[in-house]
Amino acid sequence: MNLLEGHGLRKYYHRRGYQIQAVDGVDISMKEHEALGLVGESGSGKSTLMRLLLLLERPSAGDLYFRGGKLNSGGAQRWSHFRREVQAVFQDAAASLNPRLSVGRIVAEPLLNFGPELGSHRIDERVAAALERVGLQRDDRRRYPHEFSGGQQRRIALARALVADPPLILCDEITSGLDLSVQAKLLNLFRDLQEESRAGFLFISHDLGAMRYLCSRVAVIYAGKIVEELPVSSLEQPLHPYTQALLAAEAQLFAPSEMYLLEGEPPDPAAYPAGCRFHPRCPIRMKRCTEESPRLTTVRVGHRAACFTAH
Repeated sequence: MNLLEGHGLRKYYHRRGYQIQAVDGVDISMKEHEALGLVGESGSGKSTLMRLLLLLERPSAGDLYFRGGKLNSGGAQRWSHFRREVQAVFQDAAASLNPRLSVGRIVAEPLLNFGPELGSHRIDERVAAALERVGLQRDDRRRYPHEFSGGQQRRIALARALVADPPLILCDEITSGLDLSVQAKLLNLFRDLQEESRAGFLFISHDLGAMRYLCSRVAVIYAGKIVEELPVSSLEQPLHPYTQALLAAEAQLFAPSEMYLLEGEPPDPAAYPAGCRFHPRCPIRMKRCTEESPRLTTVRVGHRAACFTAH
């Protein structure tokens, strides 16, 4: 049984007479203790999909399952259990931390909401332990979010996610906007937590290098659809031209070459092109690509791609 599953997830927004297809028919699954990376450009639907998986937004269509139980039609008790079992670290850590509350109160929030039977002393001890676990000090629980740097604020948000010992943590752009040295420290922290924790992690990022370091499997999203899903061990042999372009862009940062670099802009989510949504930017497009939308199909064990040239 998978830990988390989404089948045919869609999220459409209606704005002034037109429809924005933010997420369009996504199938996604995670096993217990797995580290999965979700990679794509800005505007590809990554953060919207994260909100759907957290039940912060209801899908326009599709079903979401947690440990085999369907969440869409679940009652308040099932949703409450799910919210205890799944925690999140958001990209804008500062905005997710209430500036009027002490760090100790912020980190204690999951326990106060879902485990008040622990008592104030045990809650305080678990908060202190969670802060130490992410590289902060026990006494930091008496301070306030504005007294910390951006990297430290993300550690506070991570401590809050860990304190209830959840089986799944979703992390959105955990290293964006930080200095390289701070990014490296955070990546090492997450790597250590994966080894010592029972939690699974879904990392949402545009950084393939970070996903290669943290994850065992990567799903690539473009224009609201998953276009490729593959093990990290196969990341150097991608089958979809969009994934190939992302890898080429990463390589270009370190060793400029004549590799293909992605040109153009992602399509307007209110007016996607016919056929494959990537075809206006694709260097190997065929006539078929402008007329038909390829399905995400298994091409080898653990590797799926939505491209006619991959089958």
